[in-house]
Order: sequence, then C-alpha cells, then structure tokens
Amino acid sequence: MSELYFPSLSANNATGDGPINSSELQGALCGLLCLNSQANRATWYKNMYEDVHPDEDEILDLTHLFDQTVQSLNSLDFDLQLELPDDNAPIASRILAMADWCQGLLFGLAASGLTDDTELSTDCKEYIADVINISQINSDELDASDSNDMDFEELVEYLRMGLFLIYSELQPADNTPQSTEH
Repeated sequence: MSELYFPSLSANNATGDGPINSSELQGALCGLLCLNSQANRATWYKNMYEDVHPDEDEILDLTHLFDQTVQSLNSLDFDLQLELPDDNAPIASRILAMADWCQGLLFGLAASGLTDDTELSTDCKEYIADVINISQINSDELDASDSNDMDFEELVEYLRMGLFLIYSELQPADNTPQSTEH
C-alpha cells in the first residue's frame, strides 16, 4: 500500500492528540466508522484533532482515504488493506506501522464513544484486547533477527478480519421496513 503523507497532521503541526502517520490515521478512521457509519466524508478527520488545517491536496487525500475505507469495510469481498509499508520495507518498520495502526484503531473507537460499558461479544472483546497488546509494541522490543514474514502476515490478516467482525457488530441493525410500490 502506498504511504500517504499529511504534513498538517504530523506531530509538529497538529495540536492535541491524534494520529500522526498514515497507518495510525487509517486505523483511527476504521475505529470511527465502526461506531459512526454516517461520518461526514468531508470533515471526518476533525473528530480526531482539536485544531487541524489540511491544505487542499491533503483534504482530497483524506476524502479519498475515507471513501476507500468505507467502500472496503462494506465490501462483500473483505478487501480492506491496512495502510502499512510495502513488503520490501524492513520487517521492523512494518511491525511498528502495524502497532501504529492498532493505536489508531483504539483512538478512533474511543473518540467515537466506545467504552468499557459498550456491549460486545466475547470475540470482539478478545480482538480489542489483542489490538491493545499489539499497539504496545515498541522499537526496543524488536530484535533485528525478527524476520518471520509469515507471522507478520498472519497478524495483519487477523487484524483485518477482526476489524470486519467488530465493524459488523457495532453497526446498528436496519429495522426500517422496506417500502414497495404496488
């Protein structure tokens, strides 16, 4: 996946808390959409930041990220790809980006209203606990010899499919009767 870049959202320019790289930003957007599938595509990022002023190009990229993520989350093919460095990047940087994505997901869920009191299935609670654990990985814990791509890919797939589980569970059921013309 290509690395998106949002200078106005970087730690140097954004004020307050919020995602500071594309992995964390996509994770936060996924968390936001889990609880707010009606988020505004033009202003969704303002839910993540207290004071942000993206330029026109960044707004286009943020809108594109939103559209792409919503489409992927609602796809019957489960085709969402996590915003992570390409396979040719060092495994340590991919693992740290995965941890950032997890931090973003947790941030987005919390910013959207998920609390300890939110009713979730056992599987979703387990998934969130695993996301918390993965989000706490830091560069000090990575060994230069950690090069098992298969384990990494399995974790990414677990995060992807778990996201679909929690997304579908937190979406309100559509109980409105379908109108039919006679």
